[in-house]
Amino acid sequence: MKSLILMIQFMTRYPIPVAIEFSATHFVRGMKWMPLVGLFAALPGALAFGPADIWLGRNIAALMAVIILITVTGGLHLDGIADTADGLFSYRSRERMLEIMRDATLGANGVIALVLTILLKFTLLTQIPGHGALFAVLATPILGRTALTWHSASSCYARQVRGIGDYVNQTGVAQALAATTVCAVLIILLLALFDVRASLIPAITLLLILPVIALAAAFAAYLKHRLGGITGDTIGASIELSEILSFFVILLVWKFLL
Repeated sequence: MKSLILMIQFMTRYPIPVAIEFSATHFVRGMKWMPLVGLFAALPGALAFGPADIWLGRNIAALMAVIILITVTGGLHLDGIADTADGLFSYRSRERMLEIMRDATLGANGVIALVLTILLKFTLLTQIPGHGALFAVLATPILGRTALTWHSASSCYARQVRGIGDYVNQTGVAQALAATTVCAVLIILLLALFDVRASLIPAITLLLILPVIALAAAFAAYLKHRLGGITGDTIGASIELSEILSFFVILLVWKFLL
C-alpha cells in the first residue's frame, strides 16, 4: 500500500497527506501499480466527460477531459515530451542534448511537441464513436503508465548521477510484467463494463496493450543509441506517445471491430 500511495503522490497532484519515504524499495515495488495510478488519474476526466458529452457535445467534452487529465498530473508528462523534443531535435552531441533537456527554457521544438500532443489527443478523442470515447478517457492513462514501466525496463538511465536514475536502473522486466498484468485486468474489466462482447475482449486487450509496449521499448532502444539511455523527461514522453497511440488504436477498434 505504501508503494501505491507513493506512486500516486509522485505521478499526480492529488493531495494525499501521508509521509512516505521516497526509497528505491518503494519506488521499484510501486512500478507494478502504475496502471492503477493511471486509472486514478483518469477518473476526474471521465466524470467530467460523460455529462459534458451528453449536454454540451463531443468537442467540449473532449476538451474538458484533456484539460482535466493535464491538471491532474500537473503537466508533468507534457513537460517531459517538450524537453525531450528540444533535446533530440537539436541534433547536438549527447552531452549537449542532455543539457538542453534540463534547461528550464522551452524551445521551438518543445512548443511544437506540446501543441501536437494536445491537438492529437483532442482530435482523436472527438472521432471515437459512441461510448468508445469515454472508454478511451479511462483506458489511455492506464496504457500510458504501463508503457512507462517497459520504457524504464528496456534501458538504463542516461545520466551518471544519483537520484531517480538509481531507482529507474533497478526497474526490470519483472516489474514491467507485473504492471502489464495489472493493466490487462483493468482493461478487461473496463471492456466488460462497456458491454464489449466477451469473445472479443481477449483480442482487443492484446490490441491495446502490445502496441504501447512495443512503442515504449523501441523508443528506449532509440534513446540508448542517441543519448546513452533514458531520462525522466523521456519517461514522460513515453507516456504521452503511448497515450496518443492508444487513442488511435481505440478509434480503430470502435470503428471497425465494435
